[in-house]
Amino acid sequence: MADERLKIVKYINDPVYGGIAITQMELEIIDTPIFQRLRGLRQLARVNFVFPGAEHSRYVHSLGVLYIMGLMTEHLLKQGMLTEDDVVKMRAAALLHDIGHYPLSHLGESVYSYCKDNQNANSIVQLVEKNEKKHLYEMSSSYSKSANHEHLGKYIIIHNQEIKGILEKYGLNPEEIGEIFTGEYGSRNMVYTQLLHSSLDADRLDYLLRDSYQTGVKYGLVDLQYLVRLLMVVEDSDLPGKKVLACNKKGQHVVEHFLMSRYFHYSQVIFHKTNAAFEGMVKCMYIKLVQSGNFLYNSLEEIHDSVNDEEFLKFNDSFFEVSLKEYYDKANDEEYKRLYEMYRDRIRPKVIFEIKDLYEDSPSQDFAVLKWELKKNPDKITQIIGSDRWGYQIVPITIEKIHNSYKIAEKNADSEDLREAVKLYDPDSGKISYLAGDKLSIVSKLANYKSEFIRIYVLEEKGKKYDYEKMHQEVKALITS
Repeated sequence: MADERLKIVKYINDPVYGGIAITQMELEIIDTPIFQRLRGLRQLARVNFVFPGAEHSRYVHSLGVLYIMGLMTEHLLKQGMLTEDDVVKMRAAALLHDIGHYPLSHLGESVYSYCKDNQNANSIVQLVEKNEKKHLYEMSSSYSKSANHEHLGKYIIIHNQEIKGILEKYGLNPEEIGEIFTGEYGSRNMVYTQLLHSSLDADRLDYLLRDSYQTGVKYGLVDLQYLVRLLMVVEDSDLPGKKVLACNKKGQHVVEHFLMSRYFHYSQVIFHKTNAAFEGMVKCMYIKLVQSGNFLYNSLEEIHDSVNDEEFLKFNDSFFEVSLKEYYDKANDEEYKRLYEMYRDRIRPKVIFEIKDLYEDSPSQDFAVLKWELKKNPDKITQIIGSDRWGYQIVPITIEKIHNSYKIAEKNADSEDLREAVKLYDPDSGKISYLAGDKLSIVSKLANYKSEFIRIYVLEEKGKKYDYEKMHQEVKALITS
């Protein structure tokens, strides 16, 4: 007898996929106020400053992930590789995977992580390692997992009485669903984790397709239907008793196309120099807002305590923008005011120097020298610029989760990299291999390389003239001398 929990009761129109099928349980989740909050969170934060069409929300992205998860699990169910109960769980996890996102998405994560790890900080600036000289910001996309949105999402579905009640009503364990999208469930069921937390998962597929559609950058033209048909659940002979999600090796080129498309998408959209500049400014203001007690929540503890309150529904991008303006109106902080005015008027920091590198073992000498100077001897940069109103960004972009082939030999089921890496199944030999370890794959060649860039930005001061070409040449001379 078919599982009644999988009966479709509604279709939601979507510009990318057409009709998205919704079950009764999913409809009840979608209709909760805490899920509707996601309508107020942009998927791409402030990318819309560069690509005006990037206005889509975490809400519509969550529906898209549900759609793709539906395709994946339906295919695997028909092949006898999943049960109906598996499908119900995975659809729920897909729908709820972003329920814990912050205002401005990943930027919000980095801010609350910073504030948690630097509770005594009293400035919007970060101290450069082992140096008393303060700089405006280090425009880094890295942050600790102390404020990871997936872990906040897990907390929400365990403690929010409405979401918890719906999941339990339909026979699901909220903690288990949360562990699926955090990746914690991998040691018990690797397939669950791979479907939603890997290099080739429903989440990444939707944001590539949807972001490409909304931004107009056509890197997301992936053959979704064919890619789904390649999926299979097989036992890994190197990990006895462990079943893994793999792709049929005969369709390897489709997988490679997806990975390359995602790489170029990050390079062109996510890390676009203008977007990075604005995000650096916003991050500074965001930190100041939280640390000064002038935002809705000023700690993770306050967020946790509020997940059943109506107030939590205001925790979105619009409220953040209002808070920025309110603090601008009352704050006695000239640095914050200048940042806000630049942000308001869309005056972005100026890139004075940029260097890119693609390396296997170690970066080029010029690249390594600049990274060292930025972190250990920033006064030289300050001297070159003639102001301490500058920032930098160091960003690595990778093709695959496994970056060095030696990791493949470890075959450790608890290795996050190995769980998330793309696996290939050869139906002729019955063997599983890693795409990053295939010597005939272009991805395997690139997986051993790291693509990295450094940008140095300057924030213009009112009434001051800058010789950007001179700054560029002096930074160049610094690293080549």
